Amino acid sequence: MHTHRIPQGLKEHALLDRAVLEQMLDPDRQRPRSEDELDRTLSLPGDVRESLRRLRACKLIHRWNDLSIAAHAAVRFNELTHAATDENLTEGDRRERGTDRTVLDILLARSTDGKGPATATELYEAFGAKKEKKRLEVDDALDRLQGDGLIERRGGRSIVSEVARRLDELLTI
Repeated sequence: MHTHRIPQGLKEHALLDRAVLEQMLDPDRQRPRSEDELDRTLSLPGDVRESLRRLRACKLIHRWNDLSIAAHAAVRFNELTHAATDENLTEGDRRERGTDRTVLDILLARSTDGKGPATATELYEAFGAKKEKKRLEVDDALDRLQGDGLIERRGGRSIVSEVARRLDELLTI
């Protein structure tokens, strides 16, 4: 196993964390993975065990003894932002996924710009939802994103979750 220790917070940590997470997010390999398996498949320097600890602390993975698997929020975030279009999706599912991604992107941009939580009206405007049908689509997307753990809603306002923010940071390095 690689055991090169690097001070907390450096870019090398983020690169290793991303590589470990991407291994777990591969649609063809979404199964529990051992530390040894992950270590053998990665060519980056660093401590895989420490990377798994950091990812677990951010709630991006689940661990059982030596086995790890990506958390639902991480898998869903990857589906929305990085996965290729699934040929098996119906047109309605594609449209739903597109709405979810757009709403998530709006909230991530607001978070990056330091604007904080958004009201439903602000989201409707940013989404361009002038008609009731489009507004209902935005509301449904908010419900799905909240269920996936990618946003939090309180007092009529929505904001991306810490999990989504960390995923955005890691997967866009």
